[in-house]
Amino acid sequence: MLASALPPAVPPGMLTVLLPVHNEADSIERVLDEVGRVVVEPTHAKLIVCEDGSSDLSPTVLKQAAAQRTMELHLHPERLGYGGAAAFGMRLVQTPVLFFMDSDGQYDPEDFWKLWNSLEGNDLVIGAKVRRSEPFHRTVLALGFHVLARLFTGVRLTDMDCGFRIVRRQVWEELLPEIRHLEYSFWAEFSIRAARRGFHVQEVPIRHRHRLSGVTSIYSPRKLPRIIFEQLTGLVSLSRELGRASTP
Repeated sequence: MLASALPPAVPPGMLTVLLPVHNEADSIERVLDEVGRVVVEPTHAKLIVCEDGSSDLSPTVLKQAAAQRTMELHLHPERLGYGGAAAFGMRLVQTPVLFFMDSDGQYDPEDFWKLWNSLEGNDLVIGAKVRRSEPFHRTVLALGFHVLARLFTGVRLTDMDCGFRIVRRQVWEELLPEIRHLEYSFWAEFSIRAARRGFHVQEVPIRHRHRLSGVTSIYSPRKLPRIIFEQLTGLVSLSRELGRASTP
């Protein structure tokens, strides 16, 4: 069912939509159009876009987009990193609920409604990709990381690092100051801490599409050894911290 066919189930002033942007000049206009039509307009949500040190024309494209639609745009000439941009944006949110979506076009905004319909009784609703649409090495890396994350932390989530989620204010206000161990998996650490803190966390199956344009350079094969090492050491550090916190 299209969002336009749904009843207005989201009260005005309830929701903010947050998109981080890094080097998405060729596709960000299409993403903004889609999320605007499917989520922002039907819910009367506020839209915040955090551009994170792009080396392409993303800042120029976003300035033009901001002149044509209602959105709050923040440009950062120096890179904050994915987690830094996400945290910066969350600290700007004034509404009780936040919807976060990566801006590479791989998530279908229509799936927002699946998450929203699961929000009652939950503090954090995470999209769980049914089938990953990404290079083989990234799929293997993600699956391996999630196995290790469950083993080290005891949190039984299937897609804890997904960049498509709805969060209640209390969750991010409590957890943001604590995120420090997983540089390449900001949302995984966020999800783990939320579950271990006792917040109600729900996963909802969602679709995963091919990127609208370009390729990600973060998980390029030449960077994998360093990423794997830092992810492992980060999980060990996080596990130790959580273990100490649970000790009477």
